[in-house]
Formats: sequence, C-alpha cells, structure tokens
Amino acid sequence: MTMTTHSTKRLILYHTAGCHLCEEARRLLAQLPEITAEEVDIGDDPLLAERYGTEIPVLLQPASGLTLKWPFTLETIRQWTPAGQ
Repeated sequence: MTMTTHSTKRLILYHTAGCHLCEEARRLLAQLPEITAEEVDIGDDPLLAERYGTEIPVLLQPASGLTLKWPFTLETIRQWTPAGQ
C-alpha cells in the first residue's frame, strides 16, 4: 500500500467582491505557504450568501467541515488548521 503525504493544507475561503476584510484574509493566507486556499465567491450561490453573508470572510476545512469566522490572525489560522490536512 502506498501512502501519499501532502505538505500543503487545503482550505476554502468564502468571500465576495468589494469586501475589505476578505482582502485582509487573502493577505494573511498569502503569508502561509503551507496553506492552499480555494476562493469561493458567495455572491455566486444564494445558499452560501444566506449562510455566510454577514460573516465573511470565512475559512472552511473541507475534510472536517469546520469553519473559522473573521476576525482571525496568522496564529489563529495555524492553530485551527490541523496538521496533515
């Protein structure tokens, strides 16, 4: 059996256009090379807009479904993101 290890952690960043806090979240994520964040604009999905509209930016761990809502810092993201994800 072959095991594959991933050195990057994958997250989803829920955001929307014109959101200054979302821009700040992007700047934080850019400082964490071990994290790859897929960006999802909640404006493209009515259900996501209803769920996260007043809470963005929001990070999601796809594997666990856990979310981290703003405000967060570099250290908060590091502590919240599990090793080996």
